[in-house]
Amino acid sequence: MTRSLKKEENILIAAATISSELREVRKIAREMSLGVMNAKAISHRAGDTARGFRPITDFIDEMAHEIISLVNRISKESIEFSYLAVRHRHFSQTFRHYQRIIEQGEAVQYIGSLTKVMNKLSSETEQCRKNFVLMTRKLSSLLEDIQRSTRGAQIISATSRVEASRAAGFSQSLEVIANQVDDSTDNIRTRLQISHDHLVGVLNLLCREEG
Repeated sequence: MTRSLKKEENILIAAATISSELREVRKIAREMSLGVMNAKAISHRAGDTARGFRPITDFIDEMAHEIISLVNRISKESIEFSYLAVRHRHFSQTFRHYQRIIEQGEAVQYIGSLTKVMNKLSSETEQCRKNFVLMTRKLSSLLEDIQRSTRGAQIISATSRVEASRAAGFSQSLEVIANQVDDSTDNIRTRLQISHDHLVGVLNLLCREEG
């Protein structure tokens, strides 16, 4: 496999991986939201002993819905990202195909027409690359928005454990939920980092093309 083909395969793999990781992030956030509903029901039954836990559930619920909203927005953009990945590959492969024909001296009688086609392809490939770079940066920014929305989760998890310990008779159930929130946000951050790393890799490949 040539370096160019390997580069294009890496870009397509990155696009598929990002879509997969975002689906998992949305799934985790939805599970968090369902877990919050359970926590609210438990804290309601616990009465005044779980009074401090209620605003925490509100925060977690808000965070989960914000993540879902952002992921839905990113998912729409990632469709365009995947489309550009395929389009970029098509332009690059077609350009190299015509280039090989010219270099090997085939169809010499059509060299003028081929040159015009290659010039047009070169222009379209460059425009596609620029659009791809812009989309990659946009997706990276949106991923950072999700990461920011999870930054308070660790503090909230620690606080929720303290509040859970005060809810006599319900502390164990609330602590389980607090641990689930902690695990879920860690999982989300890990998946976001994987997606971000792939985007950085794509951006580096595209910027190398420019050079």
